[in-house]
Amino acid sequence: MGTLNIDVCIAGSGPAGTIAARQLAQAGLSVMLIDRPAHKTHKFGETLPSAAIRLLNKLGLSSLTEQLQTASHSNVNHSERVGGNMTFWGSNILSTTDSIHDPYGFGLRIDRKHFDELLRKEALSQGTILYPSDVIALEKNNESWLIELEDGKMIQAKWVVDATGRSAKLIRLLGIQRHRGVPLVALYRTCTPEKNLKLNRTIISASQHGWIYAGKINDHQWVVGYHTTPKTATQFHHDAKQWQQIIRNNVGLYNLLGNFEFGKDVFSHDVRSSWLEQPMGQGWVACGDALLAFDPIAGQGLFNAIYTGMKAAETILSSTEYTHHRADYLTEINQIIKTYENRRYLLYKQEQRWSENPFWQAHQTITKTT
Repeated sequence: MGTLNIDVCIAGSGPAGTIAARQLAQAGLSVMLIDRPAHKTHKFGETLPSAAIRLLNKLGLSSLTEQLQTASHSNVNHSERVGGNMTFWGSNILSTTDSIHDPYGFGLRIDRKHFDELLRKEALSQGTILYPSDVIALEKNNESWLIELEDGKMIQAKWVVDATGRSAKLIRLLGIQRHRGVPLVALYRTCTPEKNLKLNRTIISASQHGWIYAGKINDHQWVVGYHTTPKTATQFHHDAKQWQQIIRNNVGLYNLLGNFEFGKDVFSHDVRSSWLEQPMGQGWVACGDALLAFDPIAGQGLFNAIYTGMKAAETILSSTEYTHHRADYLTEINQIIKTYENRRYLLYKQEQRWSENPFWQAHQTITKTT
């Protein structure tokens, strides 16, 4: 089996990896995406924020965003506008933010699997190669990387990009230091609320041991996410009765939606913050959650993936000015980290009803960043 020579090898075909691949292939570089999309962690529908839609349009993907808004797909409802946020945070009094006041317009409730497939098609249309495998080893060989895949295939590339999400597979293989925030686990279940089934808003509600996300994913189904400590998550994962109890105890949420009829399966994800002190090096760059993973309270995961995928491509295309561009990229990422951490801290600090609870004490401490 011979060694394939390419310009850029990207591990991970989520939004960050596919955006980077599309931009690089469009610029004339040979690009290979290494991933097994079918093996990805289950993802429910989520909100594509208006700022992310604007960025996609800026990248020349307006046909994709138009398709999200207008096309119907088999077994998938077309994306709906998200009317805004409804929050019970700091009290049981409802606070509402309307998308009509957003300078970029409405966000869209999208099916993540379908969205990722559309982005992959865009990358492939520009000449990107998608290879279904995983990277198991890589080493620097003069000015190139020698990359070994799990099926034994060898690839030689000038650049490697880690877009593997929170697993940060390449970063771990490279031995790059990764910082992690306060432990946070999200448990997700499909559900049907008793009231206001058609309400197309994102709902966030604080509770004693964490916080709850709820949102419509199609005409008949919602998703609810409980964000809490690993210990509490373990209890909720094995005791269905506690799910009904937390809804009934959450006065604002219960008055708005009533009881929930929950789906059987519970999906668990580690969603703590994480970031790299070193976002790039000689011949490698990270993007998306592998570079900077946000606490879901920030609501900026998809925008971050698209933006950092774009920046990773720009970094590689400007590699002839490596030293200067590395300094610019490092400065920008560090500023994003500081801005995010300050916003995360202030959001959690607004909730003072359970300030003595270990969950809230832990999340109301600012994390030291670079």
